[in-house]
Amino acid sequence: MAGLSSPGIGSGLDVSGIVTQLMTLEKRPIAGLNTREAGFQAKLTAYGSLKGVLSSVQSTAKALTLATTFTSRTAAVSDATVLAASAETTAAVGSYSIAVTQLAKFHAVRSDTNYAATTDTFNTGTLAIKVGAGDTVNVTIDSNNNTLAGIRQAINDAGAGVTASIVNDGGTNRLLLTSKTLGAAGAITVTATDSGSGGTHALSGLDSSVLVATQTADDAEFSVNGFEVTRSSNTIGDVVEGLTLNLTKVGTSNVTISVNTGATTAAINGFVKAYNDTVKQLQSASAYNAATKVASVLTGDSTARSISTQMRTLAQSTVLGVGGGIATLSSIGIALQKDGTLLVDSTKLAAALADPAKDVAALFSATTVGNQGIAVRFNNAMEGIIGSTGLIASRTEGIAASIKDISNRREAITLRLTKIEARYRAQFTALDGLIAGMNKTSEFLTQQLANLPVNSSN
Repeated sequence: MAGLSSPGIGSGLDVSGIVTQLMTLEKRPIAGLNTREAGFQAKLTAYGSLKGVLSSVQSTAKALTLATTFTSRTAAVSDATVLAASAETTAAVGSYSIAVTQLAKFHAVRSDTNYAATTDTFNTGTLAIKVGAGDTVNVTIDSNNNTLAGIRQAINDAGAGVTASIVNDGGTNRLLLTSKTLGAAGAITVTATDSGSGGTHALSGLDSSVLVATQTADDAEFSVNGFEVTRSSNTIGDVVEGLTLNLTKVGTSNVTISVNTGATTAAINGFVKAYNDTVKQLQSASAYNAATKVASVLTGDSTARSISTQMRTLAQSTVLGVGGGIATLSSIGIALQKDGTLLVDSTKLAAALADPAKDVAALFSATTVGNQGIAVRFNNAMEGIIGSTGLIASRTEGIAASIKDISNRREAITLRLTKIEARYRAQFTALDGLIAGMNKTSEFLTQQLANLPVNSSN
C-alpha cells in the first residue's frame, strides 16, 4: 500500500507556501480589474442618483408648462357655517354676496296611528309609492309581510326611492318614510289599497291622506348679489360659472374668488428646489479636493460636465415677447447665484404674479417653436438627458459594457491562473521528489563511507 505523503515532507521545502506566494503575484491583474470595476460601479450609482434629481427637475418643470398652474382660483367665504365654496379656473375673479333663506330638504312622512309593536298586523293589499314625477312602485303586502316590520322591509326591498324605518317615540311605534331625492322633486306620495282583511290595522292608515309630514320637500332658496335662485340641491354648481356652493345653514356669507397665486408660487419653488438639488448633486459627484488631491466619482466626466453646462444655460435663457416686459427668471425674482444655484426673491416673485400685465405663465409655458417658455425648454432638455436614449442612458450603457468586459477578462485570467497554479504545484512537487531522492542518496553514501575500514599504522 502506498504511504501517505505531503509536498515538502521529503525535501523540507514549503511547497504550499511557495505556490501561494507565487499565485499572489500572479493574481495582481485581477486586483487591478476589481479596482476598476468598483470605480465603474460607483459611477453607475452616481448616475442613478443624478437621474433621480433630474427626474424631479423634469416633473416640476412639466407642472409649470400647464395652464392650470397659473389659472387656478381660490374661493374664500366670510362665514363658513353658512356655506362652503370652491372655484374652477373658469370662475371670474370677484366677490359675491350669498344670502341663504332656505335649505333643500328630503321629504319625510310618518304614520299617525299608534302601533304598539313592530309585530302589529295589517290587512293585505298594496302600497303604491311615488317620488316626485317618477314612476309608481307597487309594494305588495300579503300574509308573509303584513306586520309593521314586514312592511318596512318590503318597502326597502322594493327600491321605491324612499327609506322606510320604524321610530319609537317612547310610547308608540311609527313608520317613517324618507325620500332619497332632495328638494321638491323628492315629494312622497303613498296610495294605500286594502284588498284583504284579518289585520289589526288597515293599510289605509299608511295613505298620504293621513300621513304626517315631519320634514317638508323644500328646494334650496338663496340669492346671489340679490338675484333670487331656487335649486333642488344644497350643492349648486350651475349659478355662477366655475363656482360651486355647498349650502349648510340659513344666513349670509360673502364669497371672494381670486387667482390662486399660492399654487403658482409653490410650483415655482418646487422647480427651484429640484434645480438646486441637481446642481448640488453634480457638484458633489464631480468635485476635486486640491488639498487632499482626492477626486470624486465623476470628476472630469464629460457627461456630467455637459449636464452642468445645460442646466446653467437653461436657467439663464431668454423668452422674447412676453407681456409685462419679463423675459428671464431673474426678471421675476429668480436669480442665478455664484455657486450655480437659484435663489428666489419672494417679494419680487409675488409682485410679478400679482401684476396682471406680467405674463408669468408665458415665461414658463410658451410653446412657440424657437421661443419656448423656460419650463418647456427644461422639460425637453431633461428628456434628452434622462430619456431612454438620452445622455445618461448612453453613458451608463457604456459603463455597463466596460463592467462586462472586466468580468470576461477576470474570468479568463482566473481560468489561466488555475492552470498556472497546477503547473507550479507539479513543478515543485517534482523538485520536492528530486531533492528527496538526492537526500536519500546522500544519506546512503554517508553511511557507506562511515562503514569503510580505517587504515591504521603502527
